Amino acid sequence: MLLYNWNKIFETCKGSPSEIVRVFKMLVDKQLPRNKYDKLYKYADINFSGQSFLIYPDVLLYQSYKYSYRDICIYIALASLRSYGDYKAYGKTTLDPLLLKEDPYIYLNNNRLLYLEEGKVHFLHEEVPTEKN
Repeated sequence: MLLYNWNKIFETCKGSPSEIVRVFKMLVDKQLPRNKYDKLYKYADINFSGQSFLIYPDVLLYQSYKYSYRDICIYIALASLRSYGDYKAYGKTTLDPLLLKEDPYIYLNNNRLLYLEEGKVHFLHEEVPTEKN
């Protein structure tokens, strides 16, 4: 499980999808910069912990070559809207579309990581852990 602060990641990376994925990979793999010229160096001393969560971030990262940076960023951003308390109490991994300020179809259009079922936004790699092949 990964606890992160989406707003801090977004502001630090200035909304750049490639930089957001770089920080996400750094957090999941617990990477450290090799030297001061490494692109991770500017993020190494920033604390990105928070109340947003991903249950299986390693599976998302392992499968990330199949998806665009934009899709991964939308996945991480929408996952940050879920309640950690609801997950701990009830095991709820879905997102109620009423929590979104915009129409949920804007985010779900052409995003293979998210789908709408029974009135809830479901996250592909949060429901059931898949094996790493």
